[in-house]
Amino acid sequence: MKVEEHILNDIKPLNLEFKAGETLRLMEELKLCHLPVLHDGQYIGLISEDDLLDIQNEQDSLEQHVNVLKPYSLKTTDHLFKAMSRVGEGNLSLLPILDQGEKYVGYLSPLELIQDLGRQLTFSEAGSVVVVEVGVRDYHLSQLTQIVESDDARVTGVLVHSHGIELLRIALKINRADISRILKSLERYEYRIVEVFHKSIFDNDASDRIESLIKYLNI
Repeated sequence: MKVEEHILNDIKPLNLEFKAGETLRLMEELKLCHLPVLHDGQYIGLISEDDLLDIQNEQDSLEQHVNVLKPYSLKTTDHLFKAMSRVGEGNLSLLPILDQGEKYVGYLSPLELIQDLGRQLTFSEAGSVVVVEVGVRDYHLSQLTQIVESDDARVTGVLVHSHGIELLRIALKINRADISRILKSLERYEYRIVEVFHKSIFDNDASDRIESLIKYLNI
């Protein structure tokens, strides 16, 4: 799952001669808030819509505002985990990709990246999701996996995020529609169960549950 497998290059990078107003209109046309800027073929930074809106004269060239360019980029050999982290860090609508010689080769689209990831087993396989809360020092993925596998099931995906300073919330994707026995096992091991999305997701409250899950995972 390297970055190089998801590179797009249907959008032509800007050069420093582009005007601020011209760039804003291009962003509106492309439905993007960021565009890469090159100089003599070398990537020098990412211009954002917010920075352009701060420029009073729309006839100013990008060369006059090089200082506002952001250095966000990744290498073709980087992993998608790093890409998702960088996109979130900069709240980016586009992430430039460089080769080992620092030459611009294309970009990643966060939207298409999410669509690609959505086709991976972690998200596409039928099953259930349980979200547990545990202290940072008490988090052991091996134990959680063992609890699930003891009921002849398997963990097909894990999402972890902090909840305050000392707590973690772990979302486990499990390849089983009914995980009632697994839930009881988790409680015996004193895991606090925060959310459960299993076969009852298909009852009359399905839409509310799905919306809640999507909000939780920030998709």
